[in-house]
Amino acid sequence: MPNSLYKRYFLEKKLAENAGRETWLAEDAGLDPPQKAIVKLLAFSPKLEWDEFKLFEREAKVLQNLDHPRIPKYRDYFSIDRDRGEGLCWFGLVQDYIPGTSLQEKIEEGDRFSAEQVKAIAAQLLEILIYLHGLDTPVLHRDIKPSNLILGADEQIYLVDFGAVADPTVVEGATFTVVGTAGYAPLEQFWGKAVPASDLYALGATLVHLVTGIEPASLPQNNLRIRFEDRVSLAPDFRRWLSRLLEPDLERRFSSATEALAALQDSSLLAIPKPDRSRIMLKKYPEKLSIVLPRNRFSWMDVVKLTLQAIATSFWIVFLLSPTAIGLTLSFLIFLLLMFSTLNLKILGFAVSLLIITIWAGTKSFPEARNARAKFNLKMMEVFSRAVLDFHRDVFSIRRRGLLLSNWILQGNPSQIKSIEAIPQEAIVIEYGDKFYKFGQQLTDSERNWLVQEIQAWLDERSNK
Repeated sequence: MPNSLYKRYFLEKKLAENAGRETWLAEDAGLDPPQKAIVKLLAFSPKLEWDEFKLFEREAKVLQNLDHPRIPKYRDYFSIDRDRGEGLCWFGLVQDYIPGTSLQEKIEEGDRFSAEQVKAIAAQLLEILIYLHGLDTPVLHRDIKPSNLILGADEQIYLVDFGAVADPTVVEGATFTVVGTAGYAPLEQFWGKAVPASDLYALGATLVHLVTGIEPASLPQNNLRIRFEDRVSLAPDFRRWLSRLLEPDLERRFSSATEALAALQDSSLLAIPKPDRSRIMLKKYPEKLSIVLPRNRFSWMDVVKLTLQAIATSFWIVFLLSPTAIGLTLSFLIFLLLMFSTLNLKILGFAVSLLIITIWAGTKSFPEARNARAKFNLKMMEVFSRAVLDFHRDVFSIRRRGLLLSNWILQGNPSQIKSIEAIPQEAIVIEYGDKFYKFGQQLTDSERNWLVQEIQAWLDERSNK
């Protein structure tokens, strides 16, 4: 590649090189006085994937129509023929040079970002996303990560590298080229269906990287959710805000950058109201949180099924628990038959003997009888009992309480709860130690989300005292 392109762009320093792509720091002599610029080059070779060329061309078209003070401005787009390109055709994109350091370089240099610094970065990026997503044809960046964020000499954050940008002319619902960086891109983006909220997820993953110093892909996950809470101490409101950005479920993530920025500036907007007509009973005391969940809803058919199951279970248990009594009685009858009977009766006695052997063999299935009884009791508890949760400073418990039956689900120390979250259309899950416990299956998603919020808020308040 010659050092001079069109006698205007003088290449000074190669910043990056990757599979037919080169990024250069150059001097733009076409301006008076000359200014620094970034020149991105793409080699048109047999190894080039057509999608790569489309993305490169798309980046140039999108940048040409953007006008934001913290996005590099488009300057030029050109091609270089084989003669001047040392045997290859090249395409070039020129944009403003932003003096500064990428946040990725800051992390690699050992810098750590405080919660307040991360909040400031988040606010600046959300303002950029509000602009991009609010255009007549929304622009999706699709590759927000620390290496694409520049901390400028003016202490402002700049969003660079629009090489993965989605085509703004594609109709809604159509699939896009699959791009993005593992750990930062949400699941729907890898399905080729990125939406504005996909950039919000990438923003959340980036902020978690900044505040923990750990790449998102290296953090543990649970139900596709990045677990970062135990790696850094954050204010409860900010932690909940980050968790909302990182929701795997699009419906539970912030729907827009405007909504996310408003919630960052006013944490009260994060609060989920108690759903109307909810039968959950929740009482807060200075040193206690008490929750009683409603019973499962059931029909008369459920009652009939339980009755039949009770009869079958009782018969099964009686049959298996009484082989001794049955065996002694039938043994006496067989003795009489064999001693004082004809041949036909002796055959009958032999058949009865087989019956006794079968009954005695049934005693080996005694654990199955206990399992049947346990399953029946569990079903009875699910239908006719309530889940009761009590949280104190040093102890908490979750149990099922009915009229005649009661059993414990979990009991322990609140400080040992690793996470509590609502799984859509399933249950609330508490991670305690190395195990997971479920409850609230009968609740609606809205009730589960609200209840998790209330429990987490109470735990946060107690842990900060």
